[in-house]
This record gives sequence, C-alpha cells and structure tokens, in this order.
Amino acid sequence: MKSLLCLPVLCLCLQAHSQETIRVGVELQPYLPYYEVQDDEYRGYARELLDAFAASRGYRFIYEPRPVQRLHRDFLSGRFDLKYPDHPLWNAEQKAGLVIHYSQPTATYLDGMLLKPSDLGQEPGRVKLLGTQNGFTPWPYLEAIRSGRMQLVQNNRIDALLRMALSNRIDAVYLNPRVAAHHLQQLGLTPDALVFAPQMGYVEDHYYLSSIRRPELIAEFDRFLLEGAEQIELMRRRHGL
Repeated sequence: MKSLLCLPVLCLCLQAHSQETIRVGVELQPYLPYYEVQDDEYRGYARELLDAFAASRGYRFIYEPRPVQRLHRDFLSGRFDLKYPDHPLWNAEQKAGLVIHYSQPTATYLDGMLLKPSDLGQEPGRVKLLGTQNGFTPWPYLEAIRSGRMQLVQNNRIDALLRMALSNRIDAVYLNPRVAAHHLQQLGLTPDALVFAPQMGYVEDHYYLSSIRRPELIAEFDRFLLEGAEQIELMRRRHGL
C-alpha cells in the first residue's frame, strides 16, 4: 500500500520535470499572418508552430515580446532560451564572435517595394523617400540610401507607413506583401491598394528559430519540423503562407 501511495507523487514529479519552462523572445509588432501581439498574447502562425513543438516535447513556452532592436540586444545578452524570428545575416556585426545556433527554415518570406498601382512601371530612381519599420534593413536599396539617392523613413506602425504611401508622403514602402495586404484590409482598403514591384528588387528568404544557450532545443526543433512536416504545411496554409 505504501508503494502504491508513492505512485501519484512520482507521477507529479515526472510531470513537473516534463514541463520545463523555456523563455522565447519574440517581436513586439503586428506582423500577421506570421505573428502579432494583441492584449499581451502572442498569436499567428509562429505561435501555433512553437506551441505545437512545445507540446510535442513537454515544454512550457513563455513568450516575451520586445521591440526589434531591444529583442536583439536582450537575446545577445542571454535573456532568452530561444529567439523568433531570426536569420544569420541579421545584425551580423553585433553577432560576431558568438556561436548562435539556427534551426532549419520555418517559413518563407518575401520583402520588397510596394507602390501605388499608378506608379508601377516607373524607373527605380523615382523613389526618393522609402518607408520601412524600425529595425528593418532594406537590403536591395542600401547602396542608394548610403549614397544619398534615397532617404529612409522609419516608423514602428505598419498602418502609418501604408497611409504615408497612399497619401504620397513617401514614395514607397519596403515590406512583406502578405503583411501589407493584411493591414490594408484592416484599414478597410482593398489588398491591392499598394502592390509589390518585383522589378525594383526584393529579398526572398526564410525565418529561423535561434538559440545561444540551448543548442539541444534547436536540434529537437529540427526533428520536430521533419517529423511533423505534413502538420506544419497545414498550419502554413491556414495562415495563408
């Protein structure tokens, strides 16, 4: 009888061990369908993906949103076990000397210039004022910005950037077309009020999960991506990715 009474205690101990808490640094910005933070809750494709991973391995994820630049600083200082999203090229100079572990790709993204339909077909040199979010790097246009041929206008709010482009206060926006379409609809506009201009140059790449402190979590996550490939593809489709 005494041995049997110990069983529930043992089960509780095992359950407590399996619910290891993992701190995940995430971006504090509305970036649906990829992610957003609303009413202090992390949402979107990234939340569904990371929650599914945590559940499959018995972890408890705590999401800690930060503005882009502060998120990067806190990650490099060791405040988080994981960071999402990340990319080896982002803030490469600040990462120099650190061993950072990156997962396999989690989602494809495309960033480029968005114009009013009436401005399509014009020469790239006509864009003098380019809007983008704080902390974002418009890679295809860095030379033009550094030379002074193009001026960068940054804002934390995507809806503000879109309004600036629609009212001609800036010439174009550097953004993900899927994200822009979502925000245009939120503003009561058609998703093609601003359109992607591939001839202006763009970046197509992937988002990754990263870690400095916990490389074993990245290895586990890679196995999860492989084992749950069909489930993850369904997630992407549900979120329009």
